[in-house]
Amino acid sequence: MVLKKYYIFQSLLELNKISKMGSKETFVDYYQILKCNRNATEEELKKSYQQLVLLNHPDKIGYGNEEKFRQVQNAWSVLRDPQSRRQYDAMLMCYESDDLLLYNTISLSDMELNSTENVYMYECRCSGIYYLDMSELFTPQVIINCNECSFSIQVNIRE
Repeated sequence: MVLKKYYIFQSLLELNKISKMGSKETFVDYYQILKCNRNATEEELKKSYQQLVLLNHPDKIGYGNEEKFRQVQNAWSVLRDPQSRRQYDAMLMCYESDDLLLYNTISLSDMELNSTENVYMYECRCSGIYYLDMSELFTPQVIINCNECSFSIQVNIRE
C-alpha cells in the first residue's frame, strides 16, 4: 500500500496535532521540544524529558501555563517507545520530503546482502531495486528510493 507523507501513521499524526497553515501542513518536532537531536539515545531523551518536566511543571510555573508541559509529555509519550519512535522518525522524514511515496517498511533482515558490492538489495514491485549502502547502517532506520520508480521504503536497521 502506498502512503503519502501525511497519511502515514494516522495515530501519531493525531498525537502530533497537525495543523493546517495555508496549503502547507506543519507539525511539532518532538526532538526540538525535548531539546535533543534525532540520533539521541533513549537515555539522553529521558534525561532531557525529566529536566524539562521539572522546569515546566504546572506546580512550579503556575496553572494556566501548562502548554509547554503538555508538549513535553506528548513528545516523551511518542519518543520513549522504540516502535512509535521509529514510526515518528519515518513520518518526520516523509514530511520533510514532499515528493516521497513510502511503499513499505521492512527490516534489514528482509534485504539480501551483496557482499561483493557491499550493499543490501531489495526488489521493488516495479522490478527495480532498492540499494542500501553499508555505510548507512549507523542510523536506526533509513528511507531509500527505488532505482526505477518513485517509490521509497523505510528500512529499520535495528530491530
